[in-house]
Amino acid sequence: MTQLYLFEKEQVMKNKDYVSDIMQKWYDAMDKHNIGVQPKCVTILGTILAEYEIKLKNKPSKEDLFDQYMNTNAGEFDAFWNRLSEDEKLYIETRRQQMRDKYYAERNLQDDNRKALLKG
Repeated sequence: MTQLYLFEKEQVMKNKDYVSDIMQKWYDAMDKHNIGVQPKCVTILGTILAEYEIKLKNKPSKEDLFDQYMNTNAGEFDAFWNRLSEDEKLYIETRRQQMRDKYYAERNLQDDNRKALLKG
């Protein structure tokens, strides 16, 4: 069983830098507190961390996010919008407004949403 534990640890450590850093910190903390772990736990943790690493590596650029925003179907829009961070939402809104301003400027139109209210 110890042999399997060491093999899995070595495999996980070789495959992923990000995963290996977290796994090593986890092992060190467990050794410090004299805690043992079942090999299956190592596999589960390594698998979960690897999934997150893949998501982080495949995270689209802001330009790609804007393209996704422009091409998302109405039925899928809420799910798309809700998974964005506040920074990504701000970027998309800024780009959207720039496109809107450009559209109105090129056609010499007035954007009614940009009117300021007059105080009386």
